[in-house]
This record gives sequence, structure tokens and C-alpha cells, in this order.
Amino acid sequence: MKVCKRAILFALLMVFSITTGQTTATGGGGGSNESKFVPTSEWQEIKEGQSIPQGLHVRINLTSGKKEAKLLDKEDGGGETDSSSLSMVPGEKLKDHQVSGSREAGTTETVAGMKLEALKQALKDIPANEYPEEPIDQSERGRFKSYEQIKQELKDANVELKSDSEIMTALFGRFEQVLQQTSPTDRQELDALFEDLEYLAHQIDNALQFIDRGGVEKIIWPSINRTEDGVTRTKALQLLGTVVQNNPKAKVALIERNGGTNLLTALGRASTTDEISAALYAFGSLVRKFPFAQKQLLTPHGYSVLYGVWEKKVELKVKVKVLQLVADVLEDYQSATAGGGGGESDQTTAEQYRSTKLVDGLQRTEFCQHAGAFFHQHKASLIPQDNLTDDTVKALKVCKQLCHEPWSQCPLFRHTLLVLRNNLDHRLDEDSELAEYRKEIRCSLDDLIVELYGKPKDEL
Repeated sequence: MKVCKRAILFALLMVFSITTGQTTATGGGGGSNESKFVPTSEWQEIKEGQSIPQGLHVRINLTSGKKEAKLLDKEDGGGETDSSSLSMVPGEKLKDHQVSGSREAGTTETVAGMKLEALKQALKDIPANEYPEEPIDQSERGRFKSYEQIKQELKDANVELKSDSEIMTALFGRFEQVLQQTSPTDRQELDALFEDLEYLAHQIDNALQFIDRGGVEKIIWPSINRTEDGVTRTKALQLLGTVVQNNPKAKVALIERNGGTNLLTALGRASTTDEISAALYAFGSLVRKFPFAQKQLLTPHGYSVLYGVWEKKVELKVKVKVLQLVADVLEDYQSATAGGGGGESDQTTAEQYRSTKLVDGLQRTEFCQHAGAFFHQHKASLIPQDNLTDDTVKALKVCKQLCHEPWSQCPLFRHTLLVLRNNLDHRLDEDSELAEYRKEIRCSLDDLIVELYGKPKDEL
């Protein structure tokens, strides 16, 4: 019964709205009469604003969405139906399409044979609450469990459901005790705590919560200060890097807690490959895209600590990270101060980067000479390691504008570039899977050589 009532209501509203729409669109008082509509026995489109004479068969084509009209069929008075259209046959009393003027006095308005007033009254008489919401089937409700039910069931199964905040609270409460009890050799639980905290800190909100709860003071610094436990120091530095990476609020909070100075001290004190790598990760996460930290930490002392990594007996991949870090910071500086943006925020950012005086600091600490010496000193180690050669050349190209003069005048620098380039050329056929990658590296080397020394002259 409810379906029938809804269908009747929908039909009444559809007929009423379409009839009204036709009257408005084609009435003689509104649109411009660009051309006269000449009816025929075939359906024709009624253009917008076009007037049509009375007594035509009018429809809306549901396929094209356009209004069409034709002469009434003489055989059946226009009783034709079309499955793809919605049709209306005007009777003697329907005055929807007129050339001009208003309805004749005393004429009763009808819609598809129904009096308009009767139709309006029928719409008013439809009860507002005719279709009450059906009650929810209890059997359907029982198919789904609430959060509290799930939590209770897990608790009964000795599995407790906790939020990230609750987990972090538990980790904080356990960490201090475990840190004091753990020996350098028996550290399984401590490593698990660091792993859980680092996993949580990847989320920005959790990282901020870690800092707000005193995680830097309670966990990071005590761990970094364990002089005889390099593994714990490395884990703490990795955790700190995760906390501040791509998290501006966390970076500000760490600087406010004097974290930058302590981090720089930890980097200078580190001596193993893993610890220096973790310290560089944390230091780079802090200073990248953060000019305030750069201004505070990239001082003559800060540069001295960074250049000092090149002199330590650690793996080459860690030393290349220092060059990449300087290149990343320099690239951000050049991009921000290039003057391409005209907005107020761009100007503010540019002024912040200019206040670091990065270029001046690199020049005063002779970065180009240190980088050139590192490059020449490690050319033999770079030759068999294509990925490190690629990373090194890309970083050197970023620094090329700053270091063009000293590098273009240094025979050793040019010699190193040519050695790497020629070695790659000779090894192209050694491994077919690496051939394309080595060609890309060789192309980068060629570009850098041309930019520094110009195109080689052809021999006669």
C-alpha cells in the first residue's frame, strides 16, 4: 500500500512540474521569438524561447532531454505512446502553449485532464507522517557488535584493546625501569620498547604527544648519555629523528628544549658507522626546511662537526650523507631566495632563509675545498659503488653554483670526475641490468664536466 501511495505522489508531482516547466519555457510573454515554429506530423524540437501554436502534441524526450511537438494524430487524437519519452496530450481546456495573451476568462486550468485546483488540494491532503520509520529488526541489530562488546571479549581472551595514547603511557612507565636494569648484552626488552615508540612516533600527533609528555627528557637524553652503550645511543638517535622528521611543531619544541645543541654534541661524539648514521638522520630531520634551526646550528662549530665526519674511519655511505645533507639545505635555500614567488608568505620564507647566511657560512668554512678533497680522496672507493657515485655526483651538481670557481680551477677535482666517467664507460657491458643506470650516471658526470670546464675541444 505504501509503495502505491508513493508512486501516485511521484506521478502527480512529475506531471505538475513538467507542465509548469513547459508553460514557462514557451509562453508568449518571456523568451525571444527568433523563428516561428511550423508544426508537422513528425516530432520537432522546440527551441528555447520559441512560441508554438495551440492544440499540438507536446512531449519531453527522455533520451535527449529536449521538448518536442507535432500535430495531433487524426486517427486517435494523439493517443500515441513512446517508451523513451514522457508525453502529454493537451485537451480543449489546456492552455500551456500560447502565442500571446493570457488565458480566457472563466477557463478552468487542467493538467493532463485533472483540474489544477483539485491537484493542489490532493497534494495538500497527503499526510506528512504517512510513512513512519520502520522499527529496526532486532535480529539485524544482533549481527553487529558494539565497541564495548568487542573490547570486553578481547579482554576475556587476555587481549587488551588500547589506544595509541594508552600504549605510549604504558611504554613511558616501563622505560625508565628497563633502562636502568638493562645491560649492553641483555637488551631484548629495551630494543622492543624503542621499536614500539618509533612506530608510534611516525604519526605526527603521537610525536607531539611524545614531546609533550617529556619523552625527550625522560627517554632520549638519558639514553644518549649512556657512555658505554653505543647501541642504546643509536636507538635513541633514530627515535629522535623519527619524532622530528617532517613535523614542524616537533622541531620547534625540540629547539625550545635545547635539543639542537645536544644533538650536535652527540654527532661530534659518535664514532661508529651506525651511530653517526643515526645522528645524521636526526640532525638532518631537524635542520631540513627549518631555517631557524639552521641559523642556530649551522655555525662554524656545526660545520666543523659535519666536515669532521669525512675524517672518521666509518663507511663511505655515511660520509656521502654529509655531502647530501649540505646539498639539500643549500637547495632549499636557493629555491626559497630565488625570488620566484610574489606572495607575502613567500617573501617571509625568503627572509627567514636569508637570515641564516648559509652561503656566507659555507664560504667562510671553506666547504668547497673540504668537499673537493673528500671527493678526490675517496675516488677509488666510489668506483665500484654505482649508487654512491650517483648520490655524490647529484649532490656536487647542487653545489656547483656555489663552488664553481674553486672546482673549475682544481686539476684534482677534474681528474676525479674523468676517472669516474671513464671507469663507468668501460663497465657498461659488464652487467646488462646495470647498463642503463650506469649510462645515466655517466651522463650526469658529463654534464658536470661541461658546466665546470666547458666542452672538450676536438683533436686535429
